[in-house]
Amino acid sequence: MPGIADVIRKAFGWGLSRDSDSPEELFNQGEGINYDEILAQLNIVKSEVDRFKLKILNDINTYHAKLVSAIKAHDNEGMELSASELVIKKRVYKLIATYGHLIGVAIERINDARTVESIVKAVAPLQYAMSAISNYLSGLAPDASASLASVFESTESVIRKVNMISSMLPEGRSIAMLDDETKRVIAEAMKEAQEETERLTPEVPKSVNPEVLEGKLVEYIRTSGGVIRISKAAEYLGVSPEVVKDLLARLQAKGVLRVESVAQTT
Repeated sequence: MPGIADVIRKAFGWGLSRDSDSPEELFNQGEGINYDEILAQLNIVKSEVDRFKLKILNDINTYHAKLVSAIKAHDNEGMELSASELVIKKRVYKLIATYGHLIGVAIERINDARTVESIVKAVAPLQYAMSAISNYLSGLAPDASASLASVFESTESVIRKVNMISSMLPEGRSIAMLDDETKRVIAEAMKEAQEETERLTPEVPKSVNPEVLEGKLVEYIRTSGGVIRISKAAEYLGVSPEVVKDLLARLQAKGVLRVESVAQTT
């Protein structure tokens, strides 16, 4: 399957001839561009994103109900599993909500300006977001990543008939490479997505929140000089030793710390 950035570059290169006009001439001409069709297709993509958000929101509510039941039943294993899934689903929701807000901005920009330049400026944040979201979710939530790939790929048809040179867009490998306007659009979309996520999704109790537990474990390791016993750490956090091992594995995967020998710390 092609990468997300490849998909968007392919879309912008659709029908491009090497002897075609320069970017500046394309900006001035805007030949053969059906803006109403582009906007209609972008709205279809937005609808797909909204449907995916609803699915994730349903998953979040399901795991929250399971978490509440596990807490009432004093089911530690159920609490740990449900809390972890709930945190992951909330992250996924925030990411897809960010993309949804960026799609909305793109629709507004193209509708207001209706120029080739407006399309470039509208799609630049989307290109970065698609690449960043895909890379982040590939390890965190592979199923969600696969589902979102199909949503992202549907943007290919949005600009299929636009003769545009892919080099007109930033590579999107690092946000530091983006211009100030694109950074601002992405930052605003992320802020709106965070507010939306907090408003629509339930909180995870701190006592079982994996992110909170990771922070507490890092602090515990730091105060103990970097050497811990799993049983003591579990007692400190109020969780099972298996949870501590899972937390250590996640922290190591994130590059926060390096576990040299789990066996010696039990």
